[in-house]
Amino acid sequence: MALTAAVADFVAGTDPARLPDAALDLAERAFVDTVGVAVAAAPDPTVRSIWQAFGAGLPDGPSALLTRPGSTQPVQAALLNGTAAHALDFDDVADDLVGHPSAVLVPAALAVAQQTGASGRQVLAAYCAGFQVECAVAAGMSISRHYARGWHSTATLGVLGAAAAAASLLALQPWQVRHAVGIAASLAGGSRQNFGTMTKPLHAGTAASDGVFAAMLAAANFTADPDQLEAPLGYFALYGDEVDLAAALAVLGEPCALSHRGLDVKKHPCCYKAARAADAALALAEDGVHAGDVERVTVTVEPEGLGPLIHHRPVTGLQGKFSLEYIVAASLTDHRLTLRSFTDDAVCRDPLQRLLARVCVTETDPPPDRAPDWADAFAEVTVETRAGLRHTRRVDTPRGHALAPLDEDELADKFHDCLDHGGAAHDPHVLLAGLRELRECPDVHGLLRGRR
Repeated sequence: MALTAAVADFVAGTDPARLPDAALDLAERAFVDTVGVAVAAAPDPTVRSIWQAFGAGLPDGPSALLTRPGSTQPVQAALLNGTAAHALDFDDVADDLVGHPSAVLVPAALAVAQQTGASGRQVLAAYCAGFQVECAVAAGMSISRHYARGWHSTATLGVLGAAAAAASLLALQPWQVRHAVGIAASLAGGSRQNFGTMTKPLHAGTAASDGVFAAMLAAANFTADPDQLEAPLGYFALYGDEVDLAAALAVLGEPCALSHRGLDVKKHPCCYKAARAADAALALAEDGVHAGDVERVTVTVEPEGLGPLIHHRPVTGLQGKFSLEYIVAASLTDHRLTLRSFTDDAVCRDPLQRLLARVCVTETDPPPDRAPDWADAFAEVTVETRAGLRHTRRVDTPRGHALAPLDEDELADKFHDCLDHGGAAHDPHVLLAGLRELRECPDVHGLLRGRR
């Protein structure tokens, strides 16, 4: 099946005027959330390190930087802003992608839009196009098995989505989009072994940057295999498992994948696979369970629910974001999870290290103590106290999930907290209003330039 050609026709045919209100709303919320978490990462060691490596040599350009004053060329802006957007692991998630779409798509779209002078509605349409391309590719390749093999789908799918978004904003013809997709497919990569290190957020940055680069090359008539996705040695042959091109084509035919599938916006600044357990542990703490009384904690999740949670005895803040033991221990101890919960000092506190050693994590189907029904995932946290008491909470749908979205006040609170944490020079009220009303913006070039 000619999937690459279908993707190209879909991207080239993107019409901002036809976006449903539901998609515009979700996309605007994604821009609010992603810009916020990127700005919050300004003092993070990951962002400081990448600035040390590249900052002095950045060329001037039209695309604004989110973590420092100034602007640069679109490829470099996408790299730096994409890395920042994923640095704190506080960015959104899409269940169908087993990954983080907006940390790649938002920086890529903003970088190119500021070069082309696109309207806010065009930017939102490009974002939606990139998201739908990612969903289509995920549907065609057995994304869960791709992820289980060690690929970081945020990057392997994201580079294709970023290329699609950039191609839309550059108004590429279908034959040029096919080349952009072909170039991007050769740049796909990202190993999950690097979770808990600075390289994980770099995956988002390079995916955004490489997608923009691919589209810009294609705009200059740079070539690639025009059937790259489905060709015998192409993307699906390399990355796919149980390939179903018909399923991919079906997703491309949906009216709007974003409004149909939705996004999960994080309430907690850590791996999203831990969100259910965090909510359950926080509920137990609110019910009066005291960390000092804990003898043992058992956390049970669905099969493959521990996949990215690879650090069982974390000693750094980054490792703590991928440690279910630490996240549960911190929730019970502090009664909250904030950006400051995931510093090196916070993770290495002696009481936390002692408590997390008492946390046992396991996978099972069905849940051990409650009704067996569950949709996508669950987490059950059971605390046994020294007095012999037993307290249990199970959460299937965490706060912020597409089925339980953050309300406008919660989204605004998260945005303001992020800008405060990052020490942003932007006026948070002005920037929030501009992003939340992005569909009405005639030219995004000045959107990120206003500072106090």
